[in-house]
Amino acid sequence: MATLEGGRISSRQFLALLVLTRLLAALIDAPTISGTSVEHDAWIAVIISTVMAVPWVLLLVHLSSMYPGMTIIQYSQVILGPYLGRLVGIMFVVFFLQQSAYTVRIGANAYTTTIMPETPQWVFIGLLTFLSANAARSGIEVLARSSSVSFAISLVLLVLLLVLPFNVMDFGNLFPVMARGWQPVQEATLLSFAIYGELLVMAMLVPYLAEPREAGRYIIYTLLLSGLLFTLFTMVVALVFGPFVSALIMPALSLGRIIHYPLVLERLEVIPLIAWTLSAGVKQCLFLWAAMLGIAQLFELSDLQGLAYPVGALIGVLSEWFFSDVVDASDFMTVQRFGTISFFVTVATPLFLYAMTFVRRLIQRATGKGR
Repeated sequence: MATLEGGRISSRQFLALLVLTRLLAALIDAPTISGTSVEHDAWIAVIISTVMAVPWVLLLVHLSSMYPGMTIIQYSQVILGPYLGRLVGIMFVVFFLQQSAYTVRIGANAYTTTIMPETPQWVFIGLLTFLSANAARSGIEVLARSSSVSFAISLVLLVLLLVLPFNVMDFGNLFPVMARGWQPVQEATLLSFAIYGELLVMAMLVPYLAEPREAGRYIIYTLLLSGLLFTLFTMVVALVFGPFVSALIMPALSLGRIIHYPLVLERLEVIPLIAWTLSAGVKQCLFLWAAMLGIAQLFELSDLQGLAYPVGALIGVLSEWFFSDVVDASDFMTVQRFGTISFFVTVATPLFLYAMTFVRRLIQRATGKGR
């Protein structure tokens, strides 16, 4: 089979790609906060969901280690056979396309909401998909290097966003803890865990790690770092906005706007916007690249670069088709909608693949074909 992707990435680049995918791109709409009624208890949900994600990501890493050098698209066909395996692979590709389409749709709305309200959203959708396709065409190695720079800049901007509103924080806004009971926290926990499902893309990255054995350690670092930063973010939003948290549509932008130091700093929504532009750009490129690679592996194509612009155009179309408007895009990030999709695609299906791996090995041993 032709080598579709010859790039190699370091463990730190692996971490940067995944942290940007999980955390910073979600800060514009922050569905764990704005998509539920959890209000000031969102930080509790983020901590619980992070702990829940640990065994799941370790399972994905172990599954990848059983089939070294293969992506989840490839070993799905080995485990389930060429027909059922291809169907599962197509499902994963559609998930990658959907995630990229959601990112570009929310991104276009962020621009029209903040700096260019008179510009049609399709202009930003077209521009973002073209740029991401052009970047993905360069391969995973180039994308990983750019993610390291984006990660450093975005991390600094996020820290500024968390620190600068200190003068308007009210620590009394964190109390009483779980005033509405366990139900809102449970809903937010499930949604936050569902969002961790985006890390399924790591099953496309592990074969291209320079040191695949370090995947488990660095994916734990990813969970801890993203969990810590997002916990701090949800706490700061609650400290600043108090009972109005659930009414926020884009909490990070609202946080930037409320920063106010007379004659020094005012209306700094540019901070989350720049951080989002960098991180969401990496996320969109990564999922576009994963979809390209998945399509090429499913249909045994010999060229990967030629898929970049057609797949980018498809994502632009899907961003309009999947989400009729920005309200629909925001409403999609609920336990009932995205949660159901994420649990089936990113949790139930890998668990099924993992179980079938052992069933397949037992059958091979019983028939004398295994080692």
